[in-house]
Amino acid sequence: MQSKLLALLLICAVPMASAQSIYSWKDASGRVHYSDNPPPDAQTRKLREAPIAPASPAARGQAPAQETYVEKEQAFRKRRAEAAEADEKARRDEVQEQNRQQMCNSLRQQLTGLESGQRIARFGENGERIFMEDDERAAEVEKTRAAIDKACK
Repeated sequence: MQSKLLALLLICAVPMASAQSIYSWKDASGRVHYSDNPPPDAQTRKLREAPIAPASPAARGQAPAQETYVEKEQAFRKRRAEAAEADEKARRDEVQEQNRQQMCNSLRQQLTGLESGQRIARFGENGERIFMEDDERAAEVEKTRAAIDKACK
């Protein structure tokens, strides 16, 4: 853990160190000194200037060569949201299809029961059984067939 932290600090320190100027001078005894601080004398020689940050490609009117981390992250999040939305739509479509199949099966069973010729009863408002007449049965068969044709294509 400590070695990772030290490596991270060194990586962060390198750009800061490269952004500073380095000075060289000779003292009274003739020894050469190198430092990032200017010497006390007025006579100095700069070995390296601090780098000037280049203008961004967008400021120069050019297309950016590479996406920044933020742009990459935004693009990733957009793709992930689109994929989640597509998955959700597929799930909703699947549920709707299952519901449609169940309704079609129910309508087909109802039609089979109506066409079987057996007596069919419904319950009235007061709870008594009311048997369907032939003309009511025929109307119900047509109504059920229409519903099947509409919903079960």
